[in-house]
Amino acid sequence: MKVIFIVVITLFSSFISAQQTMSNVIEVIGKASIKAQPDHFIFSVIITERGRIASKTKVIVDQKSRLLIDSYLTTGIAKNAIESSRLQLSPRYEKRTNTPSFEIHQRVNNHGKSQITSNTNNSKVVVNSQDLSNSDLNEQQKIYFEVSRTITVTFHDFEIYDQLLDNVVKIGVNRITPLQTAIENNETLYQQALIKALKNAKDKAQAIAHKIGAKLGVITQLKEAAYHAPRAYAMVSNSRESFSSQTTEKNITAQVSVTFTIKH
Repeated sequence: MKVIFIVVITLFSSFISAQQTMSNVIEVIGKASIKAQPDHFIFSVIITERGRIASKTKVIVDQKSRLLIDSYLTTGIAKNAIESSRLQLSPRYEKRTNTPSFEIHQRVNNHGKSQITSNTNNSKVVVNSQDLSNSDLNEQQKIYFEVSRTITVTFHDFEIYDQLLDNVVKIGVNRITPLQTAIENNETLYQQALIKALKNAKDKAQAIAHKIGAKLGVITQLKEAAYHAPRAYAMVSNSRESFSSQTTEKNITAQVSVTFTIKH
């Protein structure tokens, strides 16, 4: 019984000590964000053509590819910033709607003349429509070729984006993917946001300590709670008579959890 009593007293003392320790700290969340404009852009288009003859279809895709790359170079984009993927050629098949099945019942008389009848007692010849080799309805599969090439360009001056779009449309490119934008130095900006978040946490803790008539002590625990720095995202341009695009600022956010001791 005496041993149980000592254990209870020990647990109670530990609880009181923990409560006192908890009452001597302040835990706060510090947040900060920095706005930044995107400065890295990736633009991709896909040139696709279809035709019955693969070689002729490829010639059209090659011509459009050369025109597109030349237009990129004239806007000041470096040649090593243009990536042209290998040509892709795929055969495509189309099928006509299945021919409905029907039967022809024909009676053959003794004179060699034939009459169409539904009398089952007479001799008859049964022909299935699927077996009619000369039927116009039973056409063969149709085949064509699809030739495509993807061209991707990387640039840093957003002012040329609308000009790129205009050139692409004039050349007759079939598919334009959304512009990929990113912030190149986002890690450096995040470090700046992190320092601001730490200051924000300290300011909060000092305000709380002053309110309760205490002094702020040292940091006993520090934890990076959140990280948000957009690396890449898609952007679609709005256009009416001509292209007019713009980018918006993005937030790079940092958040920390800090525990301070306090002195009453």
